[in-house]
Amino acid sequence: MDIGKFNIPETPGVYLMKKNSKVIYVGKAKNLKNRVSSYFNKNHDNLKTNELVKNIEDIEFFITNTEVDALLLENNLIKKYNPKYNILLKDEKTYPFIKISKEEFPSIKIIRTTKALDLKNGEYFGPYPYGAWKLKNIFMKLFKIRDCNRDMKKISSRPCLKYYMKSCTAPCVYKNIKEEYSTEVESLKEILRGNTSKIVNDLKEKMNISSRNMDFEKSIVYREQIRELNNIQSSQLIQYGRELDEDIFAFKIIVDKVFICALNMRDGKILGKLSTTIDLKNKFTDNLYEAIFMSYYSKHMLPKSIVLDNQYENEFEIVKKALEEQNLTKREFHFPKIKSRRKELLDMAYKNLERDLESYYSKKDSIEKGIKELYYTLGLKRFPLKVECFDISNIQGKDAVASMSVSVEGRPAKKEYRKFKIQCKDTPDDFSMMREVIERRYTKLDSKDFPDVILIDGGLGQINSAGEVLERIGKAGIADLLSLAKRDEEIYKYGEVTPYSLSKDSEALKMFQRVRDEAHRFGITYHRKLRSKRIISSELDKIDGIGTVRKKALFERFGSISAIKVATFEELSEVVPKNIAEKIKNNLR
Repeated sequence: MDIGKFNIPETPGVYLMKKNSKVIYVGKAKNLKNRVSSYFNKNHDNLKTNELVKNIEDIEFFITNTEVDALLLENNLIKKYNPKYNILLKDEKTYPFIKISKEEFPSIKIIRTTKALDLKNGEYFGPYPYGAWKLKNIFMKLFKIRDCNRDMKKISSRPCLKYYMKSCTAPCVYKNIKEEYSTEVESLKEILRGNTSKIVNDLKEKMNISSRNMDFEKSIVYREQIRELNNIQSSQLIQYGRELDEDIFAFKIIVDKVFICALNMRDGKILGKLSTTIDLKNKFTDNLYEAIFMSYYSKHMLPKSIVLDNQYENEFEIVKKALEEQNLTKREFHFPKIKSRRKELLDMAYKNLERDLESYYSKKDSIEKGIKELYYTLGLKRFPLKVECFDISNIQGKDAVASMSVSVEGRPAKKEYRKFKIQCKDTPDDFSMMREVIERRYTKLDSKDFPDVILIDGGLGQINSAGEVLERIGKAGIADLLSLAKRDEEIYKYGEVTPYSLSKDSEALKMFQRVRDEAHRFGITYHRKLRSKRIISSELDKIDGIGTVRKKALFERFGSISAIKVATFEELSEVVPKNIAEKIKNNLR
């Protein structure tokens, strides 16, 4: 590539490398011209770098004032574009956090995944490994703050059930309560920050004033609030809501994986640990340690203080400055060298990390052994690294669905799961259904995208149905076609009559059982969803004035026929006209 045409500036900044107009890599540099030129002006020993350079078709630049600004911009652009060659931490579950949204009328919610953490749109407190939902319910009772998803820019016609249960002041309807609502939200935040005594004293003063004014009803409300807050304090639930102290951050790089173990500290106590991995395969970075750290904390709450191994002391100067600028709060980095509290904690983190490594590789060795056993015992064409498994779910042919689970190297690949709504005749003919789903899955699928093994849940009948389709569409023999019969857990191979019996304790059989059970679970979930929709539709069809649009609206709001039956007239009236709501109450009992 002729990089002279780009007129690259000699300033700090960020560069975006593209292929087919799609961003494939984002990097930062103190001097853009020197950094970008280095990709093309020399031969690279690193295969990953050569692979990246080979795919670059275009480059875009962002000039920044400093290298610190470049790091922050790089991190934001990686989140935005999710580039193929950048190091990325996958979304995963974490401890529950309490989120107070940043809106005109904030809501309170429980957040369970790293994907849901969005610092621009909310303020977060926690994490809370125990009692998060109980705490949220107590706070809603005390401060009457909403937890719904209603659009606060609009004025709703009626409040929801929680208003009548006195757990929300219904800002969706009553917009004139903004000042009172904001006061309650600020009081809640003070509690979550650990300032319980201040709020309790304020409530005591209000209770005394109300009592002197003979307003005993209000005085009782304040008294109950004080009692609840004291209960929270005494049960020590609130200790987890105090400002985060520090993370003890330990990591190891082994071949193409980063293993991370972070011990979480709260108020001087170890709250728990978070263990995760980052895949480096086919990934590239200018500064590996920065990339690991920024990737992890793009998905987890950033603590006030971070403890790392002293060998990385010179690697995080830019990160420190960037985080301080981004959060407007000083972040403390500690690299303990001598025996101390933090050094002991770091040693503890590494011991946990070693245990995680041991567990990972022992499991990996077991899976590899199972893969080899399947390959040699069944005489497969390729090692069964990728398996696609099919299952049929139906009751007397009604709401029939097929599901496909996927296993890659013995582990579930849930993003590749597929579900199929069966379109053939509405009878309990599993063979016809299997033929349909195999044809739909593999007719247009390119041979290079085929799995190593196609696994059918069933016996000879099911595997022969699938095999006939693959032969008819000219795709037979690309992947091994097998079936797993539930009765004796025997494995059939297409074209052979005699089944294979593996030891019930073997990892080889367990691998197939896991992917089969996943297909069954996934299919049953989808089947129940369709069945629920059909039942709702059939009962609602009896009521005049309810068509497709209103059925869909009711189902989206309430989720099930039982929920519609117990819904109040007011709740139904939010979805359908009053006369229809009245008919629903009279006809659904």
